Amino acid sequence: MLKARLAGRFDVSQMKREIDSLISGIASQTKKIAQQNTPIDSGRAREGWKTSKKSRGFEVTNSVPYIGFLEKGHSKQAPKGILKPTVRKVAGNIQRRISR
Repeated sequence: MLKARLAGRFDVSQMKREIDSLISGIASQTKKIAQQNTPIDSGRAREGWKTSKKSRGFEVTNSVPYIGFLEKGHSKQAPKGILKPTVRKVAGNIQRRISR
């Protein structure tokens, strides 16, 4: 819940901090779930996930050369890929948090 009221008025700087905190939390959760959804052999792909802050949110990337094959489901451990299940789970978590 955003807590950005100051004497009955919105405290814009506090609201920005709260939003940044929410975005940071979602970015961390997305990275963690992507790692959990990544098939593991040597661990290189799982360790390859990185988050970076962007002007309008965040980006979660993985630059191991074979991540595309894993994403297309070429692993018995993750036949549905990595990102679709990750986004689905993160979106569900956000929806449940909003619905409280």
